[in-house]
Amino acid sequence: MKLQDALLRLYATAQKTGVLEHPWAERAFVRSYFLYKRYLEDPFHGLIATEAALFLGGHVLDVGANVGYTAAVFSRATDRNVYAFEPEARNFRMLEHNATHANIIPVRAAVGAKSGEALLWHNPRHSGDHRVRTEAFANGGEITRVPMVSLDDFVRDRRLGEIAFVKIDVQGYELAVCEGMREILESNPRIAVALEYDPNAMRELGFDAADLLHFFATRGFEPQVIERSGELRPFTGAAADYVNLLFRR
Repeated sequence: MKLQDALLRLYATAQKTGVLEHPWAERAFVRSYFLYKRYLEDPFHGLIATEAALFLGGHVLDVGANVGYTAAVFSRATDRNVYAFEPEARNFRMLEHNATHANIIPVRAAVGAKSGEALLWHNPRHSGDHRVRTEAFANGGEITRVPMVSLDDFVRDRRLGEIAFVKIDVQGYELAVCEGMREILESNPRIAVALEYDPNAMRELGFDAADLLHFFATRGFEPQVIERSGELRPFTGAAADYVNLLFRR
């Protein structure tokens, strides 16, 4: 946590001074971020090693792709494409720059229950904590209007076919994303969905974590905790503050 706090303070300072507008500073930030994710936070590198079959036989949808770390990890695991969704302008620019694998398709959009538009709140201290604005979460600060798409519409319109894996990291907006992929879940019996389970973040945006668990339970999915090593363990839900969950039938 101390390292994370130090990195956040460094990012906030860089934002205020405008240094991130320089290409060299942006490249240094991305390299540092990739290293941080790989060695201190990322559960997916290990999950691919332990559960490689999850990523085969269909496309991967990376919702909340940020600057492209997870898209790069998934691109080496899947035999199809990785569709990487990111609404924030600076993050998307870096995502496009980092999409060096031919099977990464960046998509400039937020993801939700319905296609249309959304208001995006920008966190000046954390490039990975921009959030879709809701009635419950009406913070001040910089707000931009961004396109929004439901995953069902996206997959149907592009006739993508099989979807193997969906990753969702949207700072508390997970239930809305899931509401917009009902058709995908019904038509892909072997699909797996990984998401950040953070009841506090969900509550801030006006959602109930219990509703998210119910959404998957009624569709025959069972949750497991993804450890940093990639190992899976049963999820009891007891006193869970923040964990990465994998849902599959």
